[in-house]
Amino acid sequence: MELKFLIHIQLVWLLLINFSCIQAKQEDQVNQYKSTAKHTYLANYDLRGDFDIILNGISIRSNRKDGVISGNEYLNPFISKKGIQSITLIVKSLNKHTKITPREVKDYFIDIIYTENGEPAPVNQVKRCSFPAIDHPVDSLIHTWTFDADVSYTLEGLDNSQDFTKEDPAKLLSEVLACYKNVHQVIDQGNSAEYLQLYKKSREREMISMYYDAAKQKEYLQSISQRVVSSKGEMQPLKSYKLFIHPNGKLVSLITDDGLAPLFAKDKENNLKTYGLELHRVKENNKLEIY
Repeated sequence: MELKFLIHIQLVWLLLINFSCIQAKQEDQVNQYKSTAKHTYLANYDLRGDFDIILNGISIRSNRKDGVISGNEYLNPFISKKGIQSITLIVKSLNKHTKITPREVKDYFIDIIYTENGEPAPVNQVKRCSFPAIDHPVDSLIHTWTFDADVSYTLEGLDNSQDFTKEDPAKLLSEVLACYKNVHQVIDQGNSAEYLQLYKKSREREMISMYYDAAKQKEYLQSISQRVVSSKGEMQPLKSYKLFIHPNGKLVSLITDDGLAPLFAKDKENNLKTYGLELHRVKENNKLEIY
């Protein structure tokens, strides 16, 4: 009897140990999945008038026209690694004779959200970036918030880029304009292969930060190629532009007075295809490169 009882106890202990091991393994798998979940961050906004959204010193959205602008801006391409990120919202009154009132302040905010593994839902709230209350009308509002981004990639970013604010503006404008004219010509010729080569590092950064698999990468690059081909002979002249250095001092571009990109195509139906072009100067070779 004692022997049977001891054997029974040993079997129970073995079963308990085995169950504990299985449970621990399952928990490890869940924790591993959580730690490697692919977070896609967005800035959700519903703003009106003159505003700028700046992420980590890079202007990602601006508006200079009247009316309400709504959108969801992907943030991952401007996040180089996991950790604390900063986002700034600047709001100004379009009319010189009007000011932003204390009551209106609550209408200006950005929601930082994220989804997981490329799925559109569920949407997870990270932070609502809303301005502190004011006690009198003001001409403008500006505030910076931070949030912790959990991304599973590391990009080079702009750590190795030079500061444009220390350069001669006239000389820099001439150099930037030359880059714009080259890209303008490439698109106007419908040379998609050359375009993809010029933007190679930029597209790689976007695809990595957005977690595109091989199939998605192929689809993405094909869509860009088709877009360039469809813009052949339709690029509009570069005009009404000015030099714009991003707040971080390490990215430069051309913008119109409305804060728009001057690089665009227009078809017979007046449909526009706008092309972004941001440049940085790598310290080692001192040349302008597409970021």
